Amino acid sequence: MLTRGEALELCETVLTHAKSAGAEDASVSLASSLESHARFADNRITTSGIAEDLELTATVWVGRRRGATTGNDAGPEALKQMAGEAVQIARVSPVHREYVPTLGPLEYAAADGFAQATADVDLAARASAVEAVLASCRTARVTGAGFHLARASATAAATANGNRRYFRSSEGSISVTARSEDGSGSRYFAGDHFDLARLDVRQIAGRAVEQAVRSQQPKAIEPGVYPVVLEAQAVSDLMRFVASSFDARTADEGRSPFSAKDGKTRVGEALFSERVNLYSDPAHRDLPAVPSTDEGIPASRLPLVRNGVLENLQYSRFWAQERKLAPTPGPVNYIMESSQPAVPFEDMIKGMKRGLLISRFWYVRLVDPRTVALTGLTRDGLWWVENGEIRYPVRNLRFNQSVLAMLAPWNVEAVGRSQRLSPFMVPPLKLAGFTFTSMSDAI
Repeated sequence: MLTRGEALELCETVLTHAKSAGAEDASVSLASSLESHARFADNRITTSGIAEDLELTATVWVGRRRGATTGNDAGPEALKQMAGEAVQIARVSPVHREYVPTLGPLEYAAADGFAQATADVDLAARASAVEAVLASCRTARVTGAGFHLARASATAAATANGNRRYFRSSEGSISVTARSEDGSGSRYFAGDHFDLARLDVRQIAGRAVEQAVRSQQPKAIEPGVYPVVLEAQAVSDLMRFVASSFDARTADEGRSPFSAKDGKTRVGEALFSERVNLYSDPAHRDLPAVPSTDEGIPASRLPLVRNGVLENLQYSRFWAQERKLAPTPGPVNYIMESSQPAVPFEDMIKGMKRGLLISRFWYVRLVDPRTVALTGLTRDGLWWVENGEIRYPVRNLRFNQSVLAMLAPWNVEAVGRSQRLSPFMVPPLKLAGFTFTSMSDAI
């Protein structure tokens, strides 16, 4: 992984070559990473490895015509060739109608989401942790599979107008799927943190193993609309579709769930439950992010939904210029929290008369972007709850559900404590209704 000096020197070299080749404006970005993993299946470690990677991208403009090249060779001749080819591409390209001059010098906050111990993962400690996971699987007579990952990355960028930035980040994660011997029970659990030392591998594995045993021989129920409790993992599985909906341009152009009539948006409307807050914050203690947007705008806290009210949309530099507004300082991560005191997960179960507890969703696909309607399957743990107790496992179901309707004021009954599932912090949710359309043979 490159240091600040090494990364910016490469960017400067490409910039210099681009200007010499005739570029009128240019931006060079770099991503350098170091990744180490251990994969396990059938209760044994199957592969492990370490990889270093480097990717450089040069984007240039000649007469408002754009050209871009990407490469992973940092040799002197390769850097010169990359810059020259980008200029050649720009000269034969059509005019880039959405050109915005590259950024000049800006101040950025320090990036907090890096731990050296994650980058320099202790391989003996990893082997011990994974072996403890597999030992618990053998003891419980379930088959374990999963992935242990430690990754550190550095990103840098330089523009012809003087913007320079460099950030480091890291992430350690583990996922465990435990399957019963008869193949009828399964449970998935995962966790991550930028500091690998703060990742409780044994607790993650313990939950997967215990519930894999309990989920054997599930019973079939008819599809329909049921009250549900979604574990944080299930909420995270749906949130990535919501996160992509906060784009201001698609809303202004009538292509978004947040579009209104006559080219207006629904900013200011109470579209979600008053129990829900959603925001981005690069300085969040448990989910720190790089303090810059992809376009290089310094990132800061950005409220998206406050007490259920849609408060902000994301304006790119081009679209902000078109609307004579400032580009938004995010989002760079997504934190969903309760606007009221969080309800303990156990209390959500205790307060349910009849309904389902959902551990995870799988194979989720977008059906309608205007309502964020999704379809997919439950998987790795679906439970029937009755009179405040988890009674028995249930065969998996296919769902068709609008996330806007799921988070609507009338549907959210309780919001729990948020948990990190990068790039989200999400809570478990108790919902009055969730729509299932058919049964599934998936485990």
